[in-house]
Amino acid sequence: MSPVGITLLMLVAFAGFGYLAERKLAIIASLQSEMRWDHPGLRLKAVLVNGFFQSRMIRREWRPGLMHGVIFLGFMSLLLRKLQLIAIGYDESVAFPGIAGGLFAAFKDAIEVAVLLACGYALYRRFVLKPPRLEQNREALLILSLIIAIMITDFAFDAFRFALRSASDAGIAHERGFAFIGGALASGLSGLSSPTLLAGYRIFYWTQLLAVFAFLVILPMGEHFHIVTALPTLFFRRGRPANVVPTVDLEKAMAEDAEAEMRIGVRSVRDLTWKEGLDAFTCTECGRCKDACPTFLTGKPLSLKWVFDSLKHHLLEQREALVAGKPDDALPPLVPDTIREETLWACTTCGYCEAACPIELEHLPKFYRLRQHRVMMDGEFPHELRGIFDAYEVQSNPWGLPADTRGDWAIAAGVPILRSAAEGNALDYLFYVGSAESFDVRGQKIAAAFASILKAAGVKFAILGARETSTGECVRRTGNEMLFQQLAAALVATLKEFGIRRIVTCDPHAFNTLKNEYPEFNGHYEVIHHTQLIARLIGEGRIRVRPDFERVIYHEPCYLGRHNDEFEAPREIIRQLVKDAPLEFDLNREKAMCCGAGGGRMWMEERIGKRINIARVEQALPQAPKIIATACPYCTVMMSDGTKALEKETAIATRDIAELVAAAMIPFVPEPRWSSRSTDSV
Repeated sequence: MSPVGITLLMLVAFAGFGYLAERKLAIIASLQSEMRWDHPGLRLKAVLVNGFFQSRMIRREWRPGLMHGVIFLGFMSLLLRKLQLIAIGYDESVAFPGIAGGLFAAFKDAIEVAVLLACGYALYRRFVLKPPRLEQNREALLILSLIIAIMITDFAFDAFRFALRSASDAGIAHERGFAFIGGALASGLSGLSSPTLLAGYRIFYWTQLLAVFAFLVILPMGEHFHIVTALPTLFFRRGRPANVVPTVDLEKAMAEDAEAEMRIGVRSVRDLTWKEGLDAFTCTECGRCKDACPTFLTGKPLSLKWVFDSLKHHLLEQREALVAGKPDDALPPLVPDTIREETLWACTTCGYCEAACPIELEHLPKFYRLRQHRVMMDGEFPHELRGIFDAYEVQSNPWGLPADTRGDWAIAAGVPILRSAAEGNALDYLFYVGSAESFDVRGQKIAAAFASILKAAGVKFAILGARETSTGECVRRTGNEMLFQQLAAALVATLKEFGIRRIVTCDPHAFNTLKNEYPEFNGHYEVIHHTQLIARLIGEGRIRVRPDFERVIYHEPCYLGRHNDEFEAPREIIRQLVKDAPLEFDLNREKAMCCGAGGGRMWMEERIGKRINIARVEQALPQAPKIIATACPYCTVMMSDGTKALEKETAIATRDIAELVAAAMIPFVPEPRWSSRSTDSV
């Protein structure tokens, strides 16, 4: 061919790729440090399973997942073919010898056919199926066109090469015998003259190499940079549910304030970590984060894809300042300049976007830290939260009701209230009630129902009553880290005073905070959700229930399901309670849509788009349920309000699973063999 030509082409292409890639990689390197290389074995496993084998991509939606997997496999497999083409530029007789070479020629043709079919399906999805999550994207069409061009020109090059040279070159003839597509096409060219074959041979060689190296140069310019960064991003992923808010070291922040301006949370891109920058440049823009995102589905200005797109462009705009190490105050604030206020506060922290992302990009920690800065440094946040923060600070509940009335509901229900550490040591479980079930009338019914179940099962339990305080989960997720840490310290001190080690709660938000966040504040407990305990009690025969209900559909609480991987216990209970088969939302389990209450949204008005709880109830209507079963007091309120708004409250009841169990229990006296102090008891 032309050793000089192929050398120059490679030098130009690699120089272009290196220059464009460095522009982004230098930005990433300039951001805040973060340790992301512990447990290397587990990280490499994720790269193998979800990167090379595309498991996460295919498992969640197999058709587009398989399409992407085929294209990825083709990309990886055909790298060897491109090396062969480069070698042909220096020596035109290069061919892979022996049976291995022949099998590779056959495999190459097969995989190229598969890639063409996959690209055809990709175009069919974009222009015919048009799923809502896919937006108009000229870069995607350009990349698909280049891939198709590379596949077709490779077949054409083989055809002209085989027709021109297989008669005189045994190695090329051997390759032709296995390349079933190229060989068949070569047979169709047998009538062409040698000059024509030579022209076609050269045209399709250089056309293909130009397409390949153009593809290489384009990669760092847009979303398809993920071809380079996706596997490293998988290696550096968090590898756990996003159920913990990044902690602010308040003592350190205040000590630093004596010497320099105090910095809390994220103000500008300078405060982002290098992994957050890597995520922004790695987003594939597949749109899977939208499929069950409660904000996107109800017309609000938030999706993970949009956030990453905004951050990516902003990082490039601020590249020179970042790389030059200019101070934070030389950079514009992210909120509201790049991320709008309504975008920041729309998030319900349900975690669907992170669960759906095939390469496990991260979202929630960044939004938490943005909220921390807006609340604690700027004093800018939705006006509804001001009253909520005051209520938590003064009365340790969002309603602002007198804290000493927190246990009043328990008097009528005959629920024991803990009085001493000796009593605490004798408990099977402390029932942590939480604010919703202590002060809200609807929530009190759930608490009373669960208490009746514990009594029937012979579980020795008590509540803290007026001594109970809020976990602070809501204020933490709305950015008020200082108030959260005050509430956490108070509750940890109380639990320590009473010697509490085992806790059960009906509130998934309290469950998550006590289990996953309190250990950092010296609160180490065995925490269980009430559905987990009820399922165990039924399984052990401690309580028995009748199948009294029918057409029951289960709404998944985000902080029980996605954030803590508990999907089975509630369903196991419902199966015992129904006469027929339990119903499921189309969006269920990891793909379940949030009720709209999380992330402090319970206390903020929805002024944009459709109300999330109404949309969620509408998703149940095609199943014609008689009962929406919940496992969270906030979900109960939101689903009840949704049925009322749709004028369905008489046709569809909303009940917590504890209420259903309490109503369906068959009375009996527990056998004496159950000891409240035994480690085998619940």
